[in-house]
Parts: sequence; C-alpha cells; structure tokens
Amino acid sequence: MQSRLIHIKGKLYTFNDLWIMAIINLSHESFFEHHKKLSDPSLIGHVENLISDGADIIDIGALSTRPNAELLSEKEEIKRFSTIISSLKKAFPSTLLSIDSCNNETISFAIDEGADIINDISGGMLSNDTFKKIARNNLAYILTYNRGGKYNRKIEKSHENIVGDSLLFFSEKLAQLANLNVVDILIDPGFGFNKSLQDNFKLLKHASNLNILQRPTLFGLSRKSMIYNSLETTPENALNGTSVLNTFASLNGANILRVHDVAEATELKKLLSLLN
Repeated sequence: MQSRLIHIKGKLYTFNDLWIMAIINLSHESFFEHHKKLSDPSLIGHVENLISDGADIIDIGALSTRPNAELLSEKEEIKRFSTIISSLKKAFPSTLLSIDSCNNETISFAIDEGADIINDISGGMLSNDTFKKIARNNLAYILTYNRGGKYNRKIEKSHENIVGDSLLFFSEKLAQLANLNVVDILIDPGFGFNKSLQDNFKLLKHASNLNILQRPTLFGLSRKSMIYNSLETTPENALNGTSVLNTFASLNGANILRVHDVAEATELKKLLSLLN
C-alpha cells in the first residue's frame, strides 16, 4: 500500500495503513440495513460500537443510491439528518465524519454542522459555490467515477474501455477541482454506479491502475449487487463475498474500505498487516 496524504481542517492524515469507513444509512429505501429508526442517543451508541470495532471514518447518508431509487428532496434529506451530524461530532470529535450526499443544500448544511468529508456519488456534479465552500472550510472530498450524475440506473451493456475511461474521468475532474481550490481529494471507482456487472469486475481487476493518480483510493464493495448477483444470493448473505473482494482491493492499493461490517473488515486488516 502506498502512503497518501490528505489535509482536513488543518490536520494532516496519512494512509500508511488500511482505513475502515463505517456505513450509516438513514434511508429506509437502502438495499441492505438502515438506521432510520434510531434516535440520536441510540445512534451515538451504535457509532460508539463501530469505533470500538475499528472504524476510522463514519459515513452517514440519508438517501438511497441503489439503482433506480427515487430521488429525495433536499428539504427531506436535511430533515433526516436533523441534529445527528452535530451530535456525532460532539460525541466523537476525533473521529472523521463523512456525509454521503450529492445535493448542494444538504452539503452546505452538513458543512455548517461540522462534517469533515463530503462523499459525493454524482461524479462531481455539485455547483462551483459548493466546491468553493468545501475548499474554504478545508474539508476533504470524495470524487466518484460516475458519468450518470445523481441518477443510478441498472446498466446491461458494458463499456468498451471502462478502465481507460475511469482514468480519463479522474484526470479531467481533478484538474477542474484544482481550479476551484479543491485539492484534498480521495477517489472512488464507483462500483455499481451506472456500470454493468462486467464493468465492475474489470475496474476491480485493474484497481492498481488508480495508483498513478497519487490520491487515496476508497473502495465501496460492501454487499453490493456485483457480489450477491454473481453468487446468486442476497445482500444479507453477501458478507463472505464482500470480504473476498475487499481483500483483493486491499492487496491492489485500496487505502479505505467502505463497509457495513466493521468488525469483519478490521479482522481482514489485521491479517493482511501480518503479511506485510
């Protein structure tokens, strides 16, 4: 694994070791588990357990990004976040909090509430004003390879050169963001976002190519359809497949694993560290 450096709110973070990002879903439309019914105190207790299990980053989202999911209004999305962001930052000030959203008003709200990282699955479709606010507040930004914008549709036809297109996409977007002073960027291949099953596996097979971009890489493979459809099972039974692909990703340069199952990912991390 290659070391990557990111500044967040004046502090330098290095990725010499594998980092674990824990998923928190506030949307009942999500394809796997959701935490919509948890009150603030219950959610804080849940996050405390995730951190104890080994989570380095908490990624919290209020809308579903599964294929063909209905879009949520920014007003409703902000309502779902309510006071959760500020409550989590107060309870766990040293733990990085990532906000999974591609809506400008929601992201602006999250920044004001204390978010550290913006996880945007739209592929950089935010407004310039939002990007400038991210830069002005010294936040990190996760750029996802997704040419479909906010929409995520099920794709059957494979891209002729998905690997080359991903590198072209990231190169162009990184240059555009640099002009807006957004430089502390992590990159996400965007598994499942407007890609066919074959596209997803081809991107993963050639994951090490992303190292030429010299940015921290985040892999979100946890219990996704590329796993459970391939194994002819369900999201609930896709943990073993998730661990297999997360291991491959880790051995090919992944700096961060975005997961539902933190304890199991931490075990993976410990075992891989013994190989190094």
